[in-house]
Amino acid sequence: MWRVSLLLFLGLAAMAVSARADERILSWHSEIVVEKSGDLRVTETIVIRAEGDKIKRGILRDIPLLLDDRFKPLRRTLGLPITKPFKIVSVKRDGKKENHRTEKIGQGGIRIRIGRADVFLDPGSYTYEIIYRTGRQLYLEKKRDALHWNVNGTAWGFPIDKVSATVVLPKGIKGTRVRGFTGTLGEQGKDFRAELTGTGATIAATRPFRARENLTVVLEWPPGLLDAVAYGNQADQEGRDK
Repeated sequence: MWRVSLLLFLGLAAMAVSARADERILSWHSEIVVEKSGDLRVTETIVIRAEGDKIKRGILRDIPLLLDDRFKPLRRTLGLPITKPFKIVSVKRDGKKENHRTEKIGQGGIRIRIGRADVFLDPGSYTYEIIYRTGRQLYLEKKRDALHWNVNGTAWGFPIDKVSATVVLPKGIKGTRVRGFTGTLGEQGKDFRAELTGTGATIAATRPFRARENLTVVLEWPPGLLDAVAYGNQADQEGRDK
């Protein structure tokens, strides 16, 4: 009998450890607003479950590749990096302003450290809202303008149950085509559903993601409908149609 009790105890203990280690992102939704200037205002709503394992004080949000590869010749000539503009508007946890700071990471990226070193999170669910602005992210070509956006990125070491995004275009501009990709870096999976809307497009993954899997949205619309400043900022864009 004692062997049965011991086995039961060990089984329950193993289940408790497994449950405690089950930190994950419960849902991720991004709203990407394309402005007439060509800039983006991005709002990321991230619901996480913390268990005190890896998520102790807060979360890290890595935004990679802020170096503008379309200006490689100019960067080589000047010997200087040219980065895509990026500015944090606000960071909140459960609706309240949250402490954060940024640091540079490889490939010209930015890491947002969210939380305080002296404040530990109790086990449970938390909702983070990150709002930022960024520019030079669009592909402005002769035959089309397009947004190509990695919604959640491939840096997360946690599974994600739900990933979705809404793209809002400027008033009077309607999308002509929406598509996407899913999977780890370089993969082009099709586990998503997407549709054009009256104001832009929506996209959502049709399955949970494993760690480091990402949802990418690509939305196209007719060229030349943004303000002149948008095209002026990217006049030297590489890859422009001949």
